[in-house]
Amino acid sequence: MSTLVKTKRRINSVAGTRKITNAMELVASVKLKRFRDVMSNSSNYVANIKDIMMHLNKMIDHSDDTKVIKTSKRLFIILNSNLGLCARYNNDIFKFAETLLRKDDEIIPIGLKGYSHYKNQSFKLNENFVSLNEKIDFNDVNKLACFVMNEYHSNKYAEVHIVYMQYVNSLISRAEEERLLPVPFDKDIKEDLLGPEVEPNPQDLIKELEPIYLASAIYQAMVVAQVSEQSARNNAMKNATDNADEILDKLKLEYNKARQGAITQEITEVISGAGEFE
Repeated sequence: MSTLVKTKRRINSVAGTRKITNAMELVASVKLKRFRDVMSNSSNYVANIKDIMMHLNKMIDHSDDTKVIKTSKRLFIILNSNLGLCARYNNDIFKFAETLLRKDDEIIPIGLKGYSHYKNQSFKLNENFVSLNEKIDFNDVNKLACFVMNEYHSNKYAEVHIVYMQYVNSLISRAEEERLLPVPFDKDIKEDLLGPEVEPNPQDLIKELEPIYLASAIYQAMVVAQVSEQSARNNAMKNATDNADEILDKLKLEYNKARQGAITQEITEVISGAGEFE
């Protein structure tokens, strides 16, 4: 009977774990759908803003740039999760970031996992935006964008980059890096998106649009990162639930066999005992 008791306890334990993983799978699924809708609705807007900025930047004669960069220090905004149980999501970002970071770079970690990972390392951290992804609000993201823009234009950083998980599909996400500042441009672009004339001039338009561009790019990266995170967690919890179902099937079969064996043994003992009195 001790085997039956142990097996029954294991069944109850696995069943309890399955309830938790199944509930977390459902929560992740709901969040995934919500953030996927936001990503879909904002992707075209952000793509257009980036295209406009790149085309305006192309129209400027960069050979006459007067901005003197006095530092080689770069700023990296690194997006991680606040919670675990999302498979290799955070580790993939850490490994990818290691290939990019230099000793004098500074980091703005967004997400508790990222803050915990980098706080004991030699990089200088800005801790003011760690919880920015708890509730992704554009006004809060705009504060980060304004801070970053002011720091960059005061020549504190030579470049500003963002690192996040790019959503590919429900099964695949990949770590990605994007340079935010200085505004990138493609020298091979042949057509000017805005036509041959720009009023008042490309420099002034870039100055006016830069806060919108930066906030939009960071916001979109955070939304995409959330889609990747919730997709990873949904898959991880689904796999855990499926594994729990397999274990439960095996344990129930083991329990039924043990119970059947115990009943057979009891019947045998009863029959043997009755034979002794004949």
